[in-house]
Amino acid sequence: MTDYTLENQNWELKVQNKGDRGFNYTLYSKINNKVYADEEYHYRILTSSKKGSRYAYLVHLGSEYKAKKLSSRKIRMEGTDRLIIEGKFAETNISITHEFILEKGSKWLDEKITLINRGSKKVRIGLINLGFKKEFFKQYVGWVDNLDEYTLTAIPTRRYFGYGEDRRKESFSANDILLGAWVEKQAEMPGFCSEGWLWGNKQGGLLICKYNPSQMEYSRFHRLPTTLPGRGAEDVDIVFGGVSLYEGNPELATTLEPENSYSFGVTRYAVYQGDYKEGYYLYRSHLEEHGHKFKPDYNPPVHWNELYNLGWVSEKTGFFVKGIEFEVYTLEQLYEEAEIARDIGAECLYLDPGWNIALGSSIWNEERFGPLKEFSQNIHERYGLKLALHLMMNFEGEDEPDEFYLRSKTGVKVVADPYINLFSLCANNHWVEEKTPRVLELAKEGIDFFMFDFTDLSTFMVDNIGCFSKDHGHKVPMLRNTHAENIFKVIQNVKKNFPQILIEAHDRGVRPRHPLYYQHNLPHSFDENWGFECMWNPMHDLLSGRATQLFEYNLAYSIPLYLHINENSDNKNMLQFWWYASLARHLGIGGLSDRKSVKYMVLKEAMALYKTIKPFLTRGIFYGISQNIHLHVDEIDKLGVITAYNLSSRSQIIEIQLDPIKYGLDVSTIEIYNGINQKISTIKLTQSSKNIYQFKVEISPLSPIIAILKK
Repeated sequence: MTDYTLENQNWELKVQNKGDRGFNYTLYSKINNKVYADEEYHYRILTSSKKGSRYAYLVHLGSEYKAKKLSSRKIRMEGTDRLIIEGKFAETNISITHEFILEKGSKWLDEKITLINRGSKKVRIGLINLGFKKEFFKQYVGWVDNLDEYTLTAIPTRRYFGYGEDRRKESFSANDILLGAWVEKQAEMPGFCSEGWLWGNKQGGLLICKYNPSQMEYSRFHRLPTTLPGRGAEDVDIVFGGVSLYEGNPELATTLEPENSYSFGVTRYAVYQGDYKEGYYLYRSHLEEHGHKFKPDYNPPVHWNELYNLGWVSEKTGFFVKGIEFEVYTLEQLYEEAEIARDIGAECLYLDPGWNIALGSSIWNEERFGPLKEFSQNIHERYGLKLALHLMMNFEGEDEPDEFYLRSKTGVKVVADPYINLFSLCANNHWVEEKTPRVLELAKEGIDFFMFDFTDLSTFMVDNIGCFSKDHGHKVPMLRNTHAENIFKVIQNVKKNFPQILIEAHDRGVRPRHPLYYQHNLPHSFDENWGFECMWNPMHDLLSGRATQLFEYNLAYSIPLYLHINENSDNKNMLQFWWYASLARHLGIGGLSDRKSVKYMVLKEAMALYKTIKPFLTRGIFYGISQNIHLHVDEIDKLGVITAYNLSSRSQIIEIQLDPIKYGLDVSTIEIYNGINQKISTIKLTQSSKNIYQFKVEISPLSPIIAILKK
C-alpha cells in the first residue's frame, strides 16, 4: 500500500493506493477532528462523439448509468504543498489532471481539475460528476459518523433568492438528503447546485465552494445511492466538491476538440466554527481575497427615482399613476423631481424608462427633452445633483438592426415579455459594436451612473431559448455564456472610457442564475449587484421575510447592492427606509411629493441622519448580530453604527451584546436615535466579566433605532 499525504496544521488529505483493493481519499480536518471524506474519489463522465439524439440522451440522463470511471492513474507529490493525480477514463480518449494545493498555514484546501481530449475527434460530454465521497447512511447499520445531526445550507442566501423564488426551507436535514426530498427543481436547490454549501451541525462544519469568475460554474451536493438486494434497500453516499455539470454549465466544458482541454474553476474547502453566519463570513473572506469588494473610495450618491411619482409608459394603469391616461414624463416633470430630490437630501436624479426614443434604444429623446448635454448640465449645476440612467438590453419595436433580434428555430423574432412587448436580444458581436457607441454617447454628457437591466435571454414561456440565426456570427444556438460575455463587453467598454461612472449590473440574463460574483473584478468590470427586485413593495417584502435575502447576502458578500425603494409604502417611523439603508450600500428612494405631508417631512429627517453616518453604511464591515440587529464597523477608526428593528406590532425591549475584539471596535459611548432623527438616549458602555458590551433598548412597534458607537 502506498500513501500520499498533503497536510498542514489545519488539514490532512491522504490518498492511499491499496493495490487490488483500489484507492481511498481521506479528507480530515484537524480543526474540528472530523473526517469529511473516506472513500474512493468519485470519477465519472459520459461522452459521445455524435451530435444530436445521443448527446441529448446523455444530457437528459443525468444519472451514472454506464458512466466511465478512471482506468488508470498516476499520483505524485510536487513539493510539500501539491498533490497531483493524472489519469485516463476507461473506453474514452479523455484524460484528467487533478491537483490539490494546501499551502503552509492556509485554512483553505484548493482543488483544480482539467479534462483533456487526447483523441482525434471532437468529444461531447453529457455528464461530469467528480468529487469527494463520504459514507452517509448504511442500510443495515444506520447513520454514519453522527451525520444525522448535520444540515446543509446554501450560499449566499438560504430560503429566498430573487423575486418570487422561495425554497420553503432555510436548510436541509439529513432526512431530506437521505430521502432525496429536495425542493422542487425550479427552485434550483439543493440536490442541484449553488455557489457554495455549509455542511455541519450547531458547532460548525465544512464550507465547500466553487470559484470561477469568467464561466458559469456551480458547486453541487449530490446524493448517491447504491442499490442492495431487497426491495428498496440501499446505502447512501454523498458526493461533494470536485466539478460537475449543472444544466449544461460550464458550457465550454461540454465539448472538447481534439487535443484541447478545459480547466474548471477552483473548488475550495475550509472549516468554520459556529452558526451559519460564521460560515457566510468565511465565504465572504474568500471572495474578498479575490477582490470582490467595494473600492476604498466608494461613495455612492443617494438616488431619487422619479419612477415612483411619474410612472413609466409600460405601466399605463395601477400602481404608479391615477386614472387610465398616461404618457411618458415631460421635461418639466423631471425638473420638478430634481427639485424634490434636492430638497429631501438625495444626491442624484435617477431616470427609469422613458428618457429614450424607444425602450431599450439607449438613444436620448432630444425631441422631448432637448439636448442631453443641456439637461445634464442643469441637473449638475442648477440642482447640485448627479445624473443616473436606466439602460435596457431587450428592446421594443422592429426598427433596430436585424442582428439585434433573437430568432427561434423557425426564424421568428422572439418576444421576451408580452406584457411590455419587448423583443429578446441576441447579444452578438454586431450588437456589441452598435450598443457600445450609443451608451458612450450618453456617458460623455456627464452621466454618473448606469443600470444594466432587462438582460433576459429567456422568455416567460421558455428558458434559455437561444438564438438560432445562422447570420449572426455565433454558434447555433448561441451559448448562454456568449450572451452574458457580450453584455459584459459593453459594460467594459464604458468603464474603459469612463472609469468614474458607477455601474450596477443585473444578472446577465441567463438561467440558472449565475454566481453573484460572476464577472465582477475582471478588468473594467461593474461595481454593484442588484438588490433582488425588492423595489415594488418593500414593506411587504420586509414584514413577510422575503427581504431577509438582502441580510444574508451582506453576510456572504461585500460587493455592494444597489436598490431603490418606494417610500410611499413606508410607515411614519421610517422602518422600511432604515432596513434597506442598512443592507443596500447604494440606496435609491422616491415616491413622495407633498412637502407638507408627515411622511415627506420624516423622510427628510431620516435622510439628514443617514448622511451623517453614510460612510459606515456604504463602506463599513457588515456584521449580522441577528437578523434584525445589524452592525457596521469602520475598520480604521474602529467605530460603528448599529441598526435594530422591531417588526412586530408591540413594543419590544431587546438586549444587544457586542464583542469589541471580534468586531474590531474601540468605543465607550452609544447615542441612540429613532428613525426620524430624534435622539432617544446616550448610554455609557461597560464591559461584562467576559469583556462583552451589553445594553438594553426599547423599540416601538414597527420601528427602527439607530445606535451610533463613539469613543
